[in-house]
Amino acid sequence: MNSDGQWSKRDSRTLFAGGPDKRIRLTVDQAVRPDGVTVEYPHVAAPDSVRVLAVRHGQVAMVTQHHYLHGSITDLPGGLVDQDEEPADAARRELAEETGLQAAWLYSLGAVATARATSTEKAHLYLAHGCTPGPTSQDAGESVHLQWRSWHELNEPDVTALQAAMPFPLGDAASLAAVQRNGMALRAVGGLLPARGDDLVAAAWAAYTVAALRDPIADDRLSLVWLDLAVGRFAEGNAILAELESGHEGPDAEASWALAAQRLWLIAQQR
Repeated sequence: MNSDGQWSKRDSRTLFAGGPDKRIRLTVDQAVRPDGVTVEYPHVAAPDSVRVLAVRHGQVAMVTQHHYLHGSITDLPGGLVDQDEEPADAARRELAEETGLQAAWLYSLGAVATARATSTEKAHLYLAHGCTPGPTSQDAGESVHLQWRSWHELNEPDVTALQAAMPFPLGDAASLAAVQRNGMALRAVGGLLPARGDDLVAAAWAAYTVAALRDPIADDRLSLVWLDLAVGRFAEGNAILAELESGHEGPDAEASWALAAQRLWLIAQQR
């Protein structure tokens, strides 16, 4: 009997290896259960993957492509981590290859086990911002279609979403996890985002409170994303964000945040 409740591996054999660089392997381990009994444990040994939630101009980048096992799925950009590649580097690469977006920075949202009992794969989740468009570079055999969705469509499914052309925007569990974790992080920074139908004035008021009263302990990058999802879809809001993005760090950071708050306040007073 194993008192710590953990499994251990006694032996392993590979039945088949294939895929990129033969890194996907059907494997059978001789595994010792916590009760001391040895059993055969078949599983797929697979590379880790990444998913990237990229925000730009108040919207989230999504991709639709046909997958051999599941048909067409719309989810967040992502793919496999190459051998000896860091997950963050893979996230930047996959985002650029599939969407053409070059991220100024990434924020880790942790990782999830994609199929905990049958596969070794973990999906590393990232939030990306400060994205600039560029050319795509899709792998052979890929046919990826980029589209943009509002945060409300991803985070607040309702009757409107069910009646849309794409009833369930995210068909990938790791992408859903990224949306959920990002939503939790954003609520901790600034509370609920403006409602789906709010105009610029209402959205600017909410954004002003976040810019002016931001938590000094919170990561400013999360505050930037909150502001983008609040006012980034409006030209005036996007202009404020562009200046703040370039000045939110460094010796003039406080002045940049104060100026952004002042400009948002002026917009909010127009009602």
